[in-house]
Amino acid sequence: MQLTPKRFFDFCASHVPLLHAIAIKPGDVSEAQVRQMIRTFSDAASELPETTWQRLLELQVIVPIEEGSSHYVMSQALLQLLNFLYNDALPTSPEIIQGYIAALESARKRIAIGVESGDALSVAMATNEIDHTLRRMQDDLDATHRAVLAEVARYKADRSSVSVRERYLRILSLMDQYVHPLVEIIRVDGLLESTLDETDMVLRGAREQGVYVELAMIERNERQIRVMRRRAIHTLNESRKELQPLYDVLRRSSAIAHGATLALGRLRQMRIEDWVANYVTQTTNARIEVPPTDEVLRQIVDDVISHPPIAPPVLNTTESSDTPPDYVRLLWLNELPNMLNEDLPVKDLTSWITGNFPEKGTADALLGLSKLLFDPKLDVSFKGGKTKEYRTRDGVLEASSISITKVSPSSAKTK
Repeated sequence: MQLTPKRFFDFCASHVPLLHAIAIKPGDVSEAQVRQMIRTFSDAASELPETTWQRLLELQVIVPIEEGSSHYVMSQALLQLLNFLYNDALPTSPEIIQGYIAALESARKRIAIGVESGDALSVAMATNEIDHTLRRMQDDLDATHRAVLAEVARYKADRSSVSVRERYLRILSLMDQYVHPLVEIIRVDGLLESTLDETDMVLRGAREQGVYVELAMIERNERQIRVMRRRAIHTLNESRKELQPLYDVLRRSSAIAHGATLALGRLRQMRIEDWVANYVTQTTNARIEVPPTDEVLRQIVDDVISHPPIAPPVLNTTESSDTPPDYVRLLWLNELPNMLNEDLPVKDLTSWITGNFPEKGTADALLGLSKLLFDPKLDVSFKGGKTKEYRTRDGVLEASSISITKVSPSSAKTK
């Protein structure tokens, strides 16, 4: 019988617990295990277990690992659908992202060769490949974000007696395996950013030279590239926001537990006499020559109550020749958004920084740019186009124009 979407989804709708049980089963499942699940999660009064088993095979809900094998796995397409519906996802590893980058680079080279030779067919095929690769990258980045959120939720809801070390290692594994390596891929001068820039350039070249006539596909890929940049940075920032507080708390708890373990180990190795001599206050040796009377105790309490309060020390925040340069730089960075508010909107942020602060070096100018670009109260837009040169005290910055305005109330809510 022909496999139709209605028949497939009707079966899935009536066997949701069974499908979920098969999906969460690690590895493959044997025929005996599947039949046991059918008896557990299916209604035998409405459908015989043998009929359910035959429909699982007929509708290709489960497929054998190899021809003639009695071990099965759920079809990948249905497994992805169930993971999406149950909000179950696996974080994307940096190796997978690097594979996508390599696929984009290969397609970009084919487009460049096709534009030079006027081969519209090869340009069209490479453009379609870019479209599919960008879609998969967006799906995997979303899966990474959902997986991190789910892991944090499971950690917060877990009330079992799990050791601090185990929780700390779990969060540390997520950060080291998925969050920290993504920084090297998504950073401004990283591999992903340069690949997206070069891909955008060849797509524009194909459109401008008229080699590829389906401009809608090229424009859609260009839009996806712009979205990909923002999606990658957003996923990285949100994942770090979720994991960093847990990481800090567990790191402190782990350090306390480690110190307590060392103290107990030292206590076991020392004799009780040495412990008393080194760590116990020798109250028995205190000599009280004159026992305090009630009048003396009352006078002491009155002196404590009537003692004049001492004003707290005043922190000197004025700059001087003795002020550390790092502290001066911190004061400048904290005040920078307020100084920018007076000149908003700014059409060229890099020009504003280098023009208003010519005494700052290249490193300080980049710190100021980072401070303003990631300020949640400001809306940043990258114009692209040709790069410009901006001179600092000790060098030259080369970048495209960056405009910046205040965030509207609606934009602030969405963020």
